[in-house]
Amino acid sequence: MTLFLLPALLMLAGALALLYFPWQGGTAADRDSLNRTLYQTRLDELAQEDNIVDREAMVVELQRTLLADIPDATPAKVRPLGRWVLLPGAVALVLLSCGIFLKTSDIGQVLLWQQAERQTPALLRQLQDPTAAPLRMDQLAQLRLGLRSQLQDQPDYLAGWQLLGRIALLLNDGETAIGAFARAHQLAANDPVATFDYASVLVRAGDSGQLRMAELLLRELHQRQPQNLSVLELLALSALRSEDYPQAVAALQQLLEILPANDARRQAIERQLAQAQASAR
Repeated sequence: MTLFLLPALLMLAGALALLYFPWQGGTAADRDSLNRTLYQTRLDELAQEDNIVDREAMVVELQRTLLADIPDATPAKVRPLGRWVLLPGAVALVLLSCGIFLKTSDIGQVLLWQQAERQTPALLRQLQDPTAAPLRMDQLAQLRLGLRSQLQDQPDYLAGWQLLGRIALLLNDGETAIGAFARAHQLAANDPVATFDYASVLVRAGDSGQLRMAELLLRELHQRQPQNLSVLELLALSALRSEDYPQAVAALQQLLEILPANDARRQAIERQLAQAQASAR
């Protein structure tokens, strides 16, 4: 931004200089007057010297060197250019400078952040009010921006990071969601909810490296909570995404053992199990 802002400031300074120091006429008249003065002074000196042999030749030489380029008639005085004539050009330069500054600066983003910060408290109240209308997508985007700004000042606010992660998931912003849940997990590494949220977003929005991290977190959760259906479902999904079909089969079979016989999810899980078993062969 500095590379563009510096020329803009220089152009602005030039525009102001044009207004305060308008173009003036040349100094030819002053030079002619000086030449005449020097000629007359030297002529008087020659007149006072008695021992000069070639006085006329020296006078001719003085005329040639000092008076030859003086015009016979006094030239018309050039009227200096008025500063108000230059006003349109100066205004154009100022506008151009301002345009370059607005284009290359982050002022637009700063204004959006400030607006989101002002609206965040009201949006949070609306989000937490069960009788209020659901937030629109543009309101969720504003709340995401406001929360990010708030969390810069409160980096240890666990609930804020968790809320930011869930809002980012609603907006299909996987990068923000992963960052938010990662920070929440960092703040509460022993909290099963924070660990599950982080593993869940890694499974759904992470790359292959992040998927392996999710599997490690889920296996740790499964050891601590072997009957947790959500952990088993996510462990099976993670194994299917990474094409670890034996691990997927084991997780799906455990799910079927825990689920009641009349659970509506059994049919879908049985289909997934059959596909995983076929792929594992």
